[in-house]
Amino acid sequence: MMVEIITVYVNNKPVKIYQGMQVKHALISFDYFLYKSCENGECIVLDENGFEIGLEGALYEGAKIYTKEIKG
Repeated sequence: MMVEIITVYVNNKPVKIYQGMQVKHALISFDYFLYKSCENGECIVLDENGFEIGLEGALYEGAKIYTKEIKG
């Protein structure tokens, strides 16, 4: 079985993850506290087109995701 590592971009910073991992894995690799903020509903995750995506969302080579703080 071949395991492939892909590069995705979180807030314009490259993050290497295994193919098949989800948005939450990229966030954890990037910044665990940022991931927890998203999990707690303090931040949302947007794709490169500005659409909100969930933490279970799939990623692909070169995907770009951005986090946005929710002001309460």
